[in-house]
Amino acid sequence: MGRLNHVDLPGLIGREPLGFLATMGLEAQLLHQVYLSWDPADGHAILHSERYATIADVVAELKDALATVKSGQAIPGIKGFPIPRNRGMADPLRIRSDEYRKVRARQERSGSYYWFDSVVTDRAVDANGFCVLNPLVGIRGRQTAGSFWYYPMMEVKRDPERLLTEALTGWRRVAGAEGWLLDHRATYSFEPALRGPGGSMAVPGATWLATLALQRFRYRRRNGVETGRPVLPNGWFRVADRDVFAWPIWTTPISGTCLDAVWNVGWGYDAWKFTANPDGSIRAEMTRTHGISAPNNIDHVVDLNILDLYGAARSTQGVLTPVAMRTRRVPGKFREYDAWKGWDWKYPPVPDYPGKYGHG
Repeated sequence: MGRLNHVDLPGLIGREPLGFLATMGLEAQLLHQVYLSWDPADGHAILHSERYATIADVVAELKDALATVKSGQAIPGIKGFPIPRNRGMADPLRIRSDEYRKVRARQERSGSYYWFDSVVTDRAVDANGFCVLNPLVGIRGRQTAGSFWYYPMMEVKRDPERLLTEALTGWRRVAGAEGWLLDHRATYSFEPALRGPGGSMAVPGATWLATLALQRFRYRRRNGVETGRPVLPNGWFRVADRDVFAWPIWTTPISGTCLDAVWNVGWGYDAWKFTANPDGSIRAEMTRTHGISAPNNIDHVVDLNILDLYGAARSTQGVLTPVAMRTRRVPGKFREYDAWKGWDWKYPPVPDYPGKYGHG
């Protein structure tokens, strides 16, 4: 493995929900291996990769991915999701519990079940009796769930080179561009009859990338199974009377496989604990290293050097809005394993990389 290129993405600030989600969507769309970290000074994303040497390289691959989206599709490389809506019919992702298995079986045959499982769960229903949707899906009025992916994609297709470059380098807000309730600085229409986009002053490239992050924050079978656990996807936590999306930023370069371990540890093993303060802010507690297991060695962890935890919640109007959060490091319940010493701190040697679990 040669020396990795270090590509700064100053437009993607991980301390804000849209910037973080856009980075997760970006990582999911890149076909070649990348490792992700964050700048400790201002929190912008950094890609470490052999394949991508410049922002132009990254934009070129995103444009190629966008070009693969055919008529009737919305997500690069995915056929059958979101489920197309026939004219005059109800939203096909608003599913009753007794319909869930049949719909999921069709998604499995089309190869898009992974996305379906990220967005819809049959383990809880909403006030209208429909299977719950991932709380990152921001729709209102009479918008369908599929609109959440379709319209941001179409917006970026108008000028992909410029809009994607701006998303990665420096945001420029666009009049008439919809933020899909992921951008707390954009404006929105809340007309009950709203069908298509109804907002302005969003960042089209960042919004599109953020919608592609949902596959990272999927529902897992253990979520909501244990007594007292609400049915929430990865990244979401019940704090007092509201659901909070929480995420870390870190300085150790890690891959997408390793990112899955971060969410599994944070959610599944209670490594992150949150308490609501009377002023609406949140106290967060995190174990000392919040590491993941080192490859083939149960006695060590890889310390990700997490800088801090951040949070956001849906406002009364549904906009994903930052929540003030203070993080405290605490000892774990069990023996604290030592951080693994297998890093050279320039780039992770592939055969020893923890995100690959020793399989290079």
